Amino acid sequence: MTPGRPLVSRAAAAVAGGVLAAGLLAACGGSADGDGNEEDEPAADSSATGTTSAAPTDYLPVPEGVVLTEPGAALGFGDEATIAWRPRQDDAVVALDLTVDRIDRTTFDESFEGWVVTPEMRGQVPYFVRATATNVGEQAVGRLLVPLYGFSAAESMYEPLDFREETFEPCPGGSLPETLKPSRSVDLCFVYLLPEDQELASAAFGPVGDVPPITWSGEITEIEKPEKKKKKDKKGNRDDQGDQGDQGG
Repeated sequence: MTPGRPLVSRAAAAVAGGVLAAGLLAACGGSADGDGNEEDEPAADSSATGTTSAAPTDYLPVPEGVVLTEPGAALGFGDEATIAWRPRQDDAVVALDLTVDRIDRTTFDESFEGWVVTPEMRGQVPYFVRATATNVGEQAVGRLLVPLYGFSAAESMYEPLDFREETFEPCPGGSLPETLKPSRSVDLCFVYLLPEDQELASAAFGPVGDVPPITWSGEITEIEKPEKKKKKDKKGNRDDQGDQGDQGG
């Protein structure tokens, strides 16, 4: 692992009445070119019926037999929701079964060894959100950042970090692999940075328009420092070698 890789921030944007604190992790020599996965909020499909107050589950066209989870649903860790979004105005709709498994709170010292944290990132707290996604569409999809946001206790929404040049091993990000075929699943891990005076309350998927987001919440867990794990592993290896030596004698 090359030391000194920079942790670079991106410009913030407003969404859903909250503030998106965005960031970009780039490998040394990389740059934030701004072409990422951010697009303007897509318009609601013209074929959809009903009103926004009715929070319709048919906010986007999906394959027959796929039933989207009701907007505004409050779920717990381990619960599955069926979500859909259109990455760009002319793109096909992406439909996934998404389960948020847990949320881990960590620190730069604990989880970002070998990365240079920029001054604007100091004073923020990193969170890892681990999830499982299954493609329930009719076509393969890939290389898309799943639009799952961090929702704070103050009701502000934060977008996940987007990894460009090199994989962030502790939590690789929320992008789908190059190809995710129908009925195939993948494990994802999203990284969020929140100000110290904020607390991540849940993960949230916002469909389109003014309909409320689908949220997952539960107990936030703390990540153990890598140094502690290494010491335990080394101790275990010494004990095993000692036992083998006794047997050999």
